[in-house]
Amino acid sequence: MTEERKKVWLSISGTIKNEEDKDSLEFLTEGDLYKEANRSCVTYKESEVSGMEGTITTVCVDAQKVSVIRLGTTNSIMEFERGKRNLTWYSTPYGDVTMGILTKDVFVNYNEDKEPTKVSIDYNIEIEGVTNSQNILNIKITQ
Repeated sequence: MTEERKKVWLSISGTIKNEEDKDSLEFLTEGDLYKEANRSCVTYKESEVSGMEGTITTVCVDAQKVSVIRLGTTNSIMEFERGKRNLTWYSTPYGDVTMGILTKDVFVNYNEDKEPTKVSIDYNIEIEGVTNSQNILNIKITQ
């Protein structure tokens, strides 16, 4: 059963580092926070800033993992569990890619209502078994 949705502000920042360079991205957007089953989820629309305009992103947090689900012009399901490697597919307008995600660390802060206020994920992306980039994703959720 899905509870009511609350409007929230999301401050999303990310860093991608590979052998050649380091790229950072930061943006502020409005989203919805809701609970389903034993997890909390936030959903928001991607924009030109992220390069995924036309995509809806949902970030779900439970006791074991963080899932990032994207549907639209970009389609993917990425699951982050500390110390685990997960395989996923990433569908883009240019074709599908299989990726490995090695999660180094996941950190979630909660408020008194057991809603996430900050999600931090430190992970590597592997394409064809080779580490392609080191990534950090930070999401701050304020009401």
